[in-house]
Amino acid sequence: MLFSPEMDAMQARMKAIILRDSEGFFDDPKESEDLQITIRIACEFFVFLRQSKDVPELDEAEYMAGTIRSGLDWFFSMAHTGGILTGLKLQRGFGPKLPSSGLLLSLVQMMFLFMTVCFPSFLSFSSESGSD
Repeated sequence: MLFSPEMDAMQARMKAIILRDSEGFFDDPKESEDLQITIRIACEFFVFLRQSKDVPELDEAEYMAGTIRSGLDWFFSMAHTGGILTGLKLQRGFGPKLPSSGLLLSLVQMMFLFMTVCFPSFLSFSSESGSD
């Protein structure tokens, strides 16, 4: 994964937007950790999407899938937090375009969709296996 001043700046912008509208909620160390980890993984995923051409290499996709899996608890905690804070505006669903404004939970949704593609399935249960 590429770590650069651009990624550091994206993380800082995302964090500043959320902290501005979070009513001091992330002053708590546990909540701050949830925010930091979710932002880091979301930014890594954003960079992964930007760098991937059509279909990423298998080892890159597996690395990203593992990174996403490692953050599941933090993602759900952030989604719950966003639902209780009145200063943060949430939306359900998203459009076909990559969010340009750094919407954290939109990136998390996209990570979940990515995981559905990367999750292994058994060929013996598919119609292509020749058994009906």
